[in-house]
Amino acid sequence: MTPVAPVMGQTGGMICTNCGSPVDGATCRVCGTPVLADTRTDAVTTVLAGWWSRVGATIIDSLVLVVPTLVLDLLLGSLIGQIVAVGVQAAYMIGLQTKPAGQTLGNRALQTRVRDALTGRTISVRQAAVRWGFIAFYGVLEVLSSTGTSSLTAAVSLLALADCLYPLFNPRKQTIHDRLARTIVVRT
Repeated sequence: MTPVAPVMGQTGGMICTNCGSPVDGATCRVCGTPVLADTRTDAVTTVLAGWWSRVGATIIDSLVLVVPTLVLDLLLGSLIGQIVAVGVQAAYMIGLQTKPAGQTLGNRALQTRVRDALTGRTISVRQAAVRWGFIAFYGVLEVLSSTGTSSLTAAVSLLALADCLYPLFNPRKQTIHDRLARTIVVRT
């Protein structure tokens, strides 16, 4: 493997640029990537967004998206309106998170932004789609579960709760959808 230079993490420790794990030796303990010996320690550390900031941004974004969703539902009918609304929601989330600021309106209000977990740069469309797709997935499951089976409803609710609470136990304050997309949420 080609040696890589680790980058500075939030706690001042070095993290592997290949997998994002803490590095304290010549190789990453998780992925085995050799680490360059001459690492730069003058990197600016980012401050990760707290759980309440993330929750607040999510609530604001949900409120922003409720009005267009209801209007589309009323104008186009139930099924077609919901399909178009999902497209509008995807465009909002993916479009704003992939801009250089990396902020939805909720992020802007709470002074947070979404960044690539390894580089700290703006996230790609693929990363934004993975983040949004995971949330949309359990939203779709929630709609399907409302048709009857209580065990599916319970499973979907547990998945949503686990995603919401995961940052409280993750050292990089990532949700499950952040981990899947390899993103972090930072303070501006």
